[in-house]
Amino acid sequence: MSPNKLTPEDVLAALKRDATNRTQQSLELIHTLCKEQYEAGNLDFSVATIGRLSAARGGPSTQAIRNATGEHYRALLKAWANHVDGASRKPAVRPEPGVADDVLAMIPDPSVRAVVGSFLAENRKLRAENTLLKSQAQVVIDRRPSSSMSAPTSPSGVQVLPAMSTLLPLEVEALRHAISKELLDKMGWSVDAKTGRVSKNEHAIFRAGFATAIKKVLNAV
Repeated sequence: MSPNKLTPEDVLAALKRDATNRTQQSLELIHTLCKEQYEAGNLDFSVATIGRLSAARGGPSTQAIRNATGEHYRALLKAWANHVDGASRKPAVRPEPGVADDVLAMIPDPSVRAVVGSFLAENRKLRAENTLLKSQAQVVIDRRPSSSMSAPTSPSGVQVLPAMSTLLPLEVEALRHAISKELLDKMGWSVDAKTGRVSKNEHAIFRAGFATAIKKVLNAV
């Protein structure tokens, strides 16, 4: 604790001085909840956490504390956080390592790892953009020649496009580049024509099926 700072009790007394009876009761409840958090070894005094606990006991909700009228509640939370060096904001949650991180960790060559990492990052970016575009799209326009691929029609008369048609041009180009001779030569990679396995000096970079799967996707678009 920091002895030179106002204690939560001092702040509570000041806030209650001109408050209504109901607000005083709410301040007492929030003060009690913060004290319980501290005694339990939890220094999370965020609006989200205390608001949830408060609402469960009939006190101000998270939204009520966030509102302009909840300024005195937030002041008490901040006083607690400052007093015990806690947090008045919910700490950001770090994403759990995924399969992509595991794959990168298995690549011993730093230069190869950097290239593959850039591909994975670009893939995540494109997937996020694609998801956003699909959520905002109202009309799907198929500009492919009618003879290139026939699509089924629903009972309502609306043409249903194959899932592959959702790929953006830059996504198709990224796939094409991933198995291009230019990139393979630059990285010193080789592709097994039968299995689609990408390797370098007999060490697998991408498992069997990688290159052949990309070729099938490119042939379908």
